[in-house]
Amino acid sequence: MRDTTPDVEPITGPTGIRISDPIESAQFTLLTPVPVHPTRADTDAFALPVDTAATVTVTELETPHLVDVWVRDADVNLVAQCTSGESVSLPPGEYYVELSSAKMKLYLGVEGGVDVEPRDGRVRLTFPDAASVTVGARSFHEQPAATIQTTTDPADVATALSHLGSALKTLSCERSFPTLRGHPPLIELGPELDVPEAIEAPDTGVTIEVPPDLGHLFPVASLAYYLGATVEIGEKPVLRADGASFPLDADGDFEATVTRTLRQVFLLDCVTRTEGYYDVDLHERGLVEDAVDLDFAALYDEPLAAQLREYLAVPYEAVAGAVPAWKLTADVVPDAEHVSALPFLANELAAIRCPAAATLQSRSLDDSTPEVRSFFRGPPGVDAARLGGATARSSLVHGSATRSSGPERNDDESTTDELVFEPPPADSIEQTYIGPGVPLGASKITVDQLYRRLAVEPTADERIRVLVVCNDPAMREENAVGDVYGMREWIEFDITTREGVTTDELTDLLREHYDFLHYIGHVDDDGIRCADGHLDARSLTEVNVGAFLLNACQSYDQGQGLVDAGALGGVVTLTEVLNRTATEIGRTVSHLLNQGFSLLSMLDLLEESHRLAQRYMVVGDGNVSIVQSESGTPMSASIERSGDGRFEMELFGYASRNYQLGTLVTPYVNDENVRYVNPGVLDTFSVGREDLDEILGMQEFPVTIDGDLYWSNEISASQLD
Repeated sequence: MRDTTPDVEPITGPTGIRISDPIESAQFTLLTPVPVHPTRADTDAFALPVDTAATVTVTELETPHLVDVWVRDADVNLVAQCTSGESVSLPPGEYYVELSSAKMKLYLGVEGGVDVEPRDGRVRLTFPDAASVTVGARSFHEQPAATIQTTTDPADVATALSHLGSALKTLSCERSFPTLRGHPPLIELGPELDVPEAIEAPDTGVTIEVPPDLGHLFPVASLAYYLGATVEIGEKPVLRADGASFPLDADGDFEATVTRTLRQVFLLDCVTRTEGYYDVDLHERGLVEDAVDLDFAALYDEPLAAQLREYLAVPYEAVAGAVPAWKLTADVVPDAEHVSALPFLANELAAIRCPAAATLQSRSLDDSTPEVRSFFRGPPGVDAARLGGATARSSLVHGSATRSSGPERNDDESTTDELVFEPPPADSIEQTYIGPGVPLGASKITVDQLYRRLAVEPTADERIRVLVVCNDPAMREENAVGDVYGMREWIEFDITTREGVTTDELTDLLREHYDFLHYIGHVDDDGIRCADGHLDARSLTEVNVGAFLLNACQSYDQGQGLVDAGALGGVVTLTEVLNRTATEIGRTVSHLLNQGFSLLSMLDLLEESHRLAQRYMVVGDGNVSIVQSESGTPMSASIERSGDGRFEMELFGYASRNYQLGTLVTPYVNDENVRYVNPGVLDTFSVGREDLDEILGMQEFPVTIDGDLYWSNEISASQLD
C-alpha cells in the first residue's frame, strides 16, 4: 500500500514543489525561482504537529494565488499576520509560517528573517538570512481512535454518546476550529456495553439528560460531542452546566431547541476564540457585541461549563442573525441499527432529527408538485406514499433517457418496495436522510456508505482521474465536459473519454480507480444502455469509482446499484430529462465539481439557478468532492447593479471536506481586514467597476445575476451595465 502521508516533490515548468495529500486528493504548489530538490526532514523538529517534513534549499517561495499568512515564533506565539494585502517584514529569528487555503495544514519552518509581500494575486515569501526552508504538512484526514460497543438499552446508548467528546483536541473555545475536532469514536451494536480503555470521556462538568428512547438520544449526539457532555437518562430533556439548568424542549420542540443550543454555543465560541491565538477582526463578533453584554476577554479564560452558562443566559433571538449557515441536517429514522451513523453526523455537527414512520407517510406524494407526482404515482387505487408490493408501480426505473416523448410506458414492467416521500424542510445548506425510502429534496445515505469514508486508500497515482463516458451520439455536445474537468492550474488531471462502450467495457472501467465518472446517455428498465445491450449496476459486485454523475433519465436505481457495489456517492435523476436540459446541467455540474464543490453543495447551488435541477438528487456520501477549491472554501457570488457604476456583490461560502463549519474565510474584497465564519452568506459588498473586474479575475467561481448562473471568467463589469 502506498504511504498515506503527504508528499513533497519537485516540479518543473514552472519550477517549485508540489505538496500532495493522497488520501484527500489535495494538492498545493509553491513556486521557486530555480529548480529545487526537497529532502526528507524530521517531523519532530516542528513545534506544530505535521505528518511530513522536507527541507528545500531556497530563499524565496511564491504561492499560486492569494492566501492568508500567519507567522509564529519558536513558542508558537502569533507575531505577525498578512491577511488583507498588507506586507510584513520580520527580523532574523526562528519562525513558523502558516499558509491558509492550502487544502491541508501547511507550515514553513525557517531560521532567519521573513518578508511577506502580496502582489499580483499571489503571495511572495522571502527568507533573506536562511540557507533553507523546511516544509511541514499535516493531512486534514481524521480516523476514529476506537470503537464503542453498545446494546440497544437507552442507558448504554447514553454512555456511548458520553464518550464522543473524547475526540476533541481541546476543550477550549478553539474547538470551534474544525482541525481541533477529531473524528468521534465509532459506535456499533453488540451484546454488551464495551468502552475501550483508550477512550476517555472528557470531564467538562456538562450533563445532558433525555428520556429513555432513541428518538431523544439521537438528536443530542452532535451537542454532546461538541460540549464533551455526559449523557444521562432523565424524565425531561435538560442541559446542566456550572450549576444552571437549561430546558431542551422549549415551546415543546425538542429537536429545534437542541439545534438552536448547538448553534448558539458554536457561534459564541467562534467569537470568544478571537481573544486567543487567532486575534482577528471577526465580522460575527461585531454583530454579537452590538446585541449582547458579554465580556469575551474574561470568558476566554473560563472553563467550558462556565462559558456555557453565560452563553445560554443570552436569548437565542439576540444572536440568531450572526449564526453561520448550518451545513447539514440529517433525518435519521430512530432504529437501533442507525446508532452507528451518529459519530459521522456528530463529526459534521449535523442537526439531527428523528422522523417517525407515520410522519413520513403523512408527507406523501399528494403534497408534492404535479410534475413529481406524475412520475412517482402508481396506477389508480394505489397508495401514493407507499409504492411497493406486487401491485404498486413506480416510474423510477422507467423511460428512455433524454427524450421529450417516446413509446408508452408499461407500468407493469417494474416494481419498487421503497417509500417515496418529502422530508420536512431544513434550515441548512445540505439535507440527508438515513432510513428506508426515497427522500425527495434530500440525499440518501446508509450506515455502510458512511463507513466507506474511513476505507478510502491512496493510490500510486496522485493525479485526479476523471472518466467521461458518452453512450449517446446525440449528446456529444455534453462530451466536451472532459475539457472542463482539466481546466485547473496547479492540479494534475488525467481525463479519459470513451464513446459507445459495451457492457463488458463499462464493467471493466467501473472496476478501475477513477475519482469521478461522468456518464452521458440512457438508462431504462434493464440498466445502463451500452453499445451491445444493458449493464444493470444492481448486478455489479465491484465498483472502484469514487463519485459519479449518471446524467440519464430516471437513473436513481442504477446509481444506488453503483453505490451498493462500492462507489462513494453520486448524482442521479428522478425523472425524465430532455437532451438540452441534461447537457446544460451536465456542463454546470462539471464546472462546479471542478471548482471544489461537494456533490451536495453543488446541487444546492444548482437548484437555486435551474428549476429542473430538482429532478436530480444525491445518493451515497454527498460530502464527496473530486478536487479542493482554489481558495480553500468554495465560493459563489450574487451580483446586482446599484447605479452610478457600482455593484452590490453578496458572497456565499460553502463548507467542504477540508474546510468545515468554523473555518475562517477571507473574501479579499475592498482591502478589508475582516474575517468571516464559514459557511453561509459572508456579507454584501459595494464595489466599483475596477474592483469588480479584479475580483472576477482572481479565480473561477459561480456568479448569479438576475437568477441566471454564470462563471466569473466569462463576465465583466462592462457587460453588467
